[in-house]
This record gives sequence, structure tokens and C-alpha cells, in this order.
Amino acid sequence: MASTCCKPLAFFYGRGCLPKLKAFRRVVLQPWAYTPEELEALRPTAALAYLSVGEEAGPPGPWRRGGPIPEWGTYPADPAHPGWVTLVVERALVYLARGFQGLFLDNLDQAAAASREATLHLLWEVRRATEPMYLLVNRGFDLLPQLGHLAHGIVFESFTTTWQDGGKLLPRSTLRRNAHVAQTLANFPWERYSLDYAPEPCLAHLAVRRAFRYGLYPLVAKERHLLQPTDTGG
Repeated sequence: MASTCCKPLAFFYGRGCLPKLKAFRRVVLQPWAYTPEELEALRPTAALAYLSVGEEAGPPGPWRRGGPIPEWGTYPADPAHPGWVTLVVERALVYLARGFQGLFLDNLDQAAAASREATLHLLWEVRRATEPMYLLVNRGFDLLPQLGHLAHGIVFESFTTTWQDGGKLLPRSTLRRNAHVAQTLANFPWERYSLDYAPEPCLAHLAVRRAFRYGLYPLVAKERHLLQPTDTGG
């Protein structure tokens, strides 16, 4: 299938499934899960490497701040630490050299909570080192408006639902706040996606309808650990 006919984006945090993934224009993958040969076989689908800018799962480093995050076993990273900035940029370049055609930058909210200015600097360093490669970011709304000019696309994770308790509808006040943010995102020249968690079809359909209503292309996962490519009906 030609890339112009593909659905725009999928997340897959497993191995293999190349024929299924080729139905999408871009796919977010874990860097360790695919070889350069597999990434080449995936073309014309563009593989985006998952890269955290706010949390660290590797060996201890001087950029760690605070204790572990129980849900993931990771540690918050200090976006202002020069060693962390260097490590993130080096990882980005390694992934691109292995055949990835862009990056998915995660945990922007955690980084921005530590330092908005430092996080914007870190993202600028990544953008400068990897341009013109495609950069997709997860949330990071506190980094607006500058973020809108550093990334090519944005994912609004938990726009309608949360992964907590196996996936459930967000409180009404949060839905209203998220709707306002989605309207703000429309002011910037990037691709916009929602990413929701819905184990039941009725909840998934609600998330899809609501995303389209606010100008977001909807992605829906059944659970938070493995984000399967999901038919949104779009």
C-alpha cells in the first residue's frame, strides 16, 4: 500500500508484525525491538524511535532526581543537567543512524515540571541535531507556544480516557480542560493526535468521536503496556 493511502500513525511496543505495521504511514517503535534490516523492510512506512526526555531507565547517572516511578521502574531526569542533554541527543542520533526516520519524544510533562526553560533547551538541541527528521511529542502543553515550533506532530495522551483502573472515562472537569487545550493546539502548524485507553468498544467509540470533534486524529489502545495498531474507523 502506498504511503499516501496509509493511516497516519500507530504505536506498537512489541516485536515483528511488519506486514500489519506497513498499513500505517508512521509507527512508533521501541528502539531495541527492531534491527536495521527490519526497519528497511518496513519502508515506505517511517519508523519513529521511542525516546524519553524526562525519565531514565538505564544505569544510574548524576542527572537522576528523586526516587523511582513505581508504575514504570524509571527515574525522573533533570533536563538541565548537561550530561542528560548530551545523552538524549546521542541516543537520538544513534537511533537515526540505525534506520529510524524520526523520534517520538515522551515524558515532556515530567521534564517541564522540573524546568520549563531547560526542557525547551533540550528539545531545541534534539531538533538541531536531527533536523530535518520528523519529531513527534507527547503532551508537554506547559511548553507552549515554543513547543509548537520545535515539533512536527503532537500526541494528546489521555484526551478522553485514562489507563488507570484498566481504562476509564476522565472526570468531566478534566474533559473540559482537555477540550480547551485541544483548541489551543489547533493554532500551531503540526499534526495532532489523541491517544486514549479503552478496553470496551463503547468507550473506544466515544474516544474516537470526541477526538474527531476537536480536530485530533484518534488512536485507541486496549491497555497501557502494549499499544496495538487500532482501527479507528477514520
